[in-house]
Amino acid sequence: MGRGSPMLPFDAITFGLALAALVSIVWTSFRVGISPMPSSRKAQKAIISAIPDHTQGLIIDLGSGWGSIVFPLAQSFPLATIRGIELSLIPWAYSRIRAALSGHSNLDIQRGNFQTNSLVGAKVIVCYLFPDRMKSLKSKFKEELEPDTLIVSNTFRLAGWEPEEVIILDDIHQTPIYRYRVPAN
Repeated sequence: MGRGSPMLPFDAITFGLALAALVSIVWTSFRVGISPMPSSRKAQKAIISAIPDHTQGLIIDLGSGWGSIVFPLAQSFPLATIRGIELSLIPWAYSRIRAALSGHSNLDIQRGNFQTNSLVGAKVIVCYLFPDRMKSLKSKFKEELEPDTLIVSNTFRLAGWEPEEVIILDDIHQTPIYRYRVPAN
C-alpha cells in the first residue's frame, strides 16, 4: 500500500481485530492486576517434576493464560483432567482453539475468574500469580481444598505458608518454583 492509498477492507478488519485484542488484554490486565504471563520452558519442566508421576484426578492451572503449562501438563499426566481457568478473552480463546486442535481429551479450558470458580476436588493447583493474588487465595485454598492437596507456584510464595520444597531454576533470575501442601485444619 502506497502513501495515501485507502485501507483495503481486509486490512481494516485485521487492524480492527488486532486493536480489539490488544484492548481486551490490556483491560483485563488492568482489572485483575496482572497480564497473561507464559511460564518459561525451564519452569514448565520444573513444575511438572514437582508433581508426582502418575498423578490422577483434577489438576487446575489458575490463570492459565496462553496455555504454556496446561498443554505440557496434559501430555505429562494423561490420566488426570487438566483444567485451565483464564479470565482474559483473547488468551482464553487462543487456548480453547489450541486445545480443540491438540487432541488432548484430558484438557478443559474454562473462561472465568479463579477467585469465584470452585477448586473443590482438585488434587493439584498450579499458579503463576503476583503476591497480592497469592495472598488473596490462602483462605480459598484452606476452605475448598482437602488437606495435603499439592500447590505448585511459579516464582511467587504463598505468604505465611512453609513450602515443602523450593526448586531453583538454572536461569538468569534463579527463578524459584514453590511446592506446598494444604495444611490440615
